[in-house]
Amino acid sequence: MSKKHPGCKHGKLGHIEAVDTAKPLFDQLILHFDPTPHAGPWNMAADQAWLEQSELPVLRVYRWDEPTVTIGYAQNLTKLAGTLPHWPVVRRWTGGGVVLHENDFTYSVIVPACQPWSQTNPLDSYRMIHESLAQALDDGSRLAGPEDLIENPFCFVAPALHDVVRGKVKVAGAGQRRGKLGLLHQGSVQQVQLQEDFWPRWAAQLATNVLIQPEMTAAMMARANELTQKRYSLGSWLNEREDHLS
Repeated sequence: MSKKHPGCKHGKLGHIEAVDTAKPLFDQLILHFDPTPHAGPWNMAADQAWLEQSELPVLRVYRWDEPTVTIGYAQNLTKLAGTLPHWPVVRRWTGGGVVLHENDFTYSVIVPACQPWSQTNPLDSYRMIHESLAQALDDGSRLAGPEDLIENPFCFVAPALHDVVRGKVKVAGAGQRRGKLGLLHQGSVQQVQLQEDFWPRWAAQLATNVLIQPEMTAAMMARANELTQKRYSLGSWLNEREDHLS
């Protein structure tokens, strides 16, 4: 079980009455570039620690210390046997399919529960984040429609509704989790080359005010280490979604 959310000290945003993709999604956003490549379990734990402890929406950009496979929360690892490369595998807390992290660009949009935007309809939140991402790519990318959909357990072989595609090539997909802690959107951008200024530019599209936070707090680091040890690095989590959290 997750620790109780500390509650936000910042003022709440107004409830969304209408969708206008020309407007930023958030009033304020923390942009965090994780400076150190990490193993899969720690990356998953860090996202959860941010969700539990942040008072504002977060765009977290991070890297992997070696090629890694992530699988969706509901996927059956046994059924995937023989289809995965011989890389470390970690189960995400979010849904979606198999994602191969080698030359991709990985990010998370994290919206704590005290922000009303975290209660946006799941299909709408997925679409709005990806609309903004496609606009920031500015390369002819668009959202996948019903005609683009393919069934396959591997995420980037199978566009889902509102994934980002360029022509028939899927370039961005994500998994989401929504609960009492808020909204976690874990995304990957592949088969495109992003410039160094991409993430600040996208952050400026996502929010009216962007706050750069170069480091996690000591409390977040401690919680990420705990989650790594008691959830994401466990074979019981990978195979049966069981952890040692109290």
